[in-house]
Amino acid sequence: MLMVSSVKPKVSIILLTKNAGKRLIESLEIINKQNFKGTIEVIAVDSGSEDETLEILKDYDVNIFQIQPEEFHHSKNRNLGAEYANGEYLVYLTQDALPISKDWLTNLISPLKNKDIAVVYGRQIANPDAKIMDKFFYSYFYPENEITITKIDNNEKKFYLENIFISDVCSAMKKDIWAEIKFTDEVNMSEDKDFALKALKRNYKVIYEPKSAVHHSHDYNLISLFKRRFKDGSAFSEICLDGEDNFMGNGLKYFQKQIKFLAINGYKRWIPYAIMYSFVNFIGFKLGSKRNTSILNK
Repeated sequence: MLMVSSVKPKVSIILLTKNAGKRLIESLEIINKQNFKGTIEVIAVDSGSEDETLEILKDYDVNIFQIQPEEFHHSKNRNLGAEYANGEYLVYLTQDALPISKDWLTNLISPLKNKDIAVVYGRQIANPDAKIMDKFFYSYFYPENEITITKIDNNEKKFYLENIFISDVCSAMKKDIWAEIKFTDEVNMSEDKDFALKALKRNYKVIYEPKSAVHHSHDYNLISLFKRRFKDGSAFSEICLDGEDNFMGNGLKYFQKQIKFLAINGYKRWIPYAIMYSFVNFIGFKLGSKRNTSILNK
């Protein structure tokens, strides 16, 4: 069982939870089994769970901080978790992300030994039962090779679209750098990409480390996909003020490779749905980039 130590922790793992379900047990179990040299504390910022989430967290002796459901905010709650944290390193892990190996944490933290590196992002691999299109999506945007970003070329929009792997589904940063930069309170979506942009502008490096991997994916239908991509588009327009994007070109390249992948791997029956899926994806993002997300707030 994961226990909270009286010794100052090396790492603080921060979870934002609400009705996490049984998968949370799997996540806490693999955290408990990590081959990591150092003390770990786990912090949960829970926004009104009504299932067994709180009982599960208590069973694993997690530090729990509760807020009201209406207080949930991606940036503010991640800042809140960091304020409660005692570790030298902060690790953000979403409640539906499941670390794959016992070396997940070591691999995620190791690059931060370099003083010039501000934040590390891990690899996401689609859940084993995910739709084939989702498996392609994650394999396309979360490659097997490590990536180091040292600067942006004054084109924030291009940077945003070409670095989808920047995600705090699975990420790590030094607490002192978080204290310097922090998540922007006014940004409630894509706060991870906003943080990375601010770090790069301060001449820090950003790392994508594929050896630190989690299972994570969403089973969107066409309606939920539209809503999600609408919000993504709105966040994109709020965060990225400079440069020109090539969303159409990037999207077309992705679509062509997806169709080819489905065709040569025996999934031709998925192609009609893939066409609809890609169209909804595109329209949702483009409309969202022109309008405010308030009309789609939960």
